[in-house]
Amino acid sequence: MSSELDFKKITPSQKFIMGDLQRLLNQGEYALFASVPMFESRFVQINQRGELINLHNRPTCVTIGVCAASSPMPSGMLLAHKVPVSPQEIMANLQKFSEHPSQVEQLALSRFLPLKFVELSVHSTDKKQLMLKLVNGRSYYLELCAPPDQQQQLFHHWLKLISLLKRPEDTSNTNKLLLNKPPPTRVEGEGQPSAAPRKQSG
Repeated sequence: MSSELDFKKITPSQKFIMGDLQRLLNQGEYALFASVPMFESRFVQINQRGELINLHNRPTCVTIGVCAASSPMPSGMLLAHKVPVSPQEIMANLQKFSEHPSQVEQLALSRFLPLKFVELSVHSTDKKQLMLKLVNGRSYYLELCAPPDQQQQLFHHWLKLISLLKRPEDTSNTNKLLLNKPPPTRVEGEGQPSAAPRKQSG
């Protein structure tokens, strides 16, 4: 089976559910990515030991999307973070933000990385954690952040995506992990609020 078909099997789980990152890209500023096939999830940043990394006493969250920007095969990774809305925008949309205070922060695209400069691997299957290694050697550790009833299936899709992105000689370990996962089913409600992150052990 071709890799192109494999990626098409991963992305349909979000075909009818537009995620936060896809909504951002459809606002008009990022025309190149507006309608590309994409698989995205939210993650919380952890250290190598699996402990939460806090910034201003809050978990560091990131939305990651893998997309096929210019070909049928996945070719790029998009990273986005929540940023505060400017006071000017709050005043211009005062009624909106007073009715929806959670929207005082909005998602902002922070990086686009060609996949040839990124190595994505499994850090912990049980805890649903990934490792993102950049071409400069720097590594980031991420834990899937999703409602409990969706975590298993979403992480299964990430395992399939990692297997697709790896070179053939590197896929054996990921394929073994996939064999222990349930068959894929349609994922519901990707846009729902994420589950509360684990508290850092002290």
